[in-house]
Amino acid sequence: MEIRDDVYVRSVGSSLPETVSVDRAVEQGLYDPAAVDMCRLTATSVTDDVSPAEMNVSAARTALERAGLESKELDALIHASVFPPGPAGWSIAGYTLRELGGGAAPVTELRSGCSAMLSAMELAVGQLTGALRHRTVLLTGADVFGPWIDRWGSYSFIGGDGASAAVLGTDGGFARIRSVNSRTIPELEMMQRGDEPLFPSSAGGRIDEQGRLDHFVDNVMSTVEAASLMAANHADLARTSAAEAGIAVAGLTKVIFHNMSRFVVDQFVMAPLGLPMERSCFDIGAVTGHLGVSDQLVSLERLLLDGLLAPGDHVLLLGGSAGFATVAVVLEILERPVWASGPGTARGAGAKTP
Repeated sequence: MEIRDDVYVRSVGSSLPETVSVDRAVEQGLYDPAAVDMCRLTATSVTDDVSPAEMNVSAARTALERAGLESKELDALIHASVFPPGPAGWSIAGYTLRELGGGAAPVTELRSGCSAMLSAMELAVGQLTGALRHRTVLLTGADVFGPWIDRWGSYSFIGGDGASAAVLGTDGGFARIRSVNSRTIPELEMMQRGDEPLFPSSAGGRIDEQGRLDHFVDNVMSTVEAASLMAANHADLARTSAAEAGIAVAGLTKVIFHNMSRFVVDQFVMAPLGLPMERSCFDIGAVTGHLGVSDQLVSLERLLLDGLLAPGDHVLLLGGSAGFATVAVVLEILERPVWASGPGTARGAGAKTP
């Protein structure tokens, strides 16, 4: 969908814990040495004692400060995550709003997988341009992988912990949202379910990702067929979104996908688009890990802080989630924000910039 009304990204923020190197993980027997050369990943963000909620508030506070806003000025807050962020039945979005200083903004929580932050962006665009006519929406997202999966157990990615936030609005910003599109391939839904029963729920325990995938491959389609479907879907959605933004795919300055292994980013996104890996953000993701919903905003922040984006550049944010759901967003960079004009750091206790 082409965004004809003016919707802007006013600011972004992040909170990342200290990183653990792949070499150290290999020494400790946590990571397969054979994956080092194949995946080309070097480190990931890991916390053992900081909650998703704490990182979420830190990232959100940074985004609000950079936008020059207080929480009481927000029209809405949308939180995204892959995993449950705390006590069952609890609202991390309400907690975040309270910790930021309060206000009466309605809060919404999306737990729709790794592309949930982009889905939150799509929802916010509707709030800003539709009947609600909001002026300012805060997006937040946070994930900690440790309780849910073996962060070192996949060849596709290494799980990373962290949080991100963005302020969207109609009163100007460093980037304009030019297009947003989303799509689902329900034929791939079983990849993230396997043969686990729908009731009683298995929610709350460790996730056997490989077991689910094995059942899917044995009963639905091969990994090659599934990969081809996903790659074709990514490329088609990216081309559609670029065209609606008034450019060809070749005109994209940067493509920000999930922080995955090099072969995944190349084969699932860059090669199908006919773009070189230099236009991806693989180098950023290789040292932060796959941050659940936060990959795209953390990489966008890093590009801005490093002065790698200029007015007139176009950036594609692309993500996929269980379902299999895909979201694509094209941003046009309007300016380098004041907060990115000097050396910057990601915010948070013990946090480091990627």
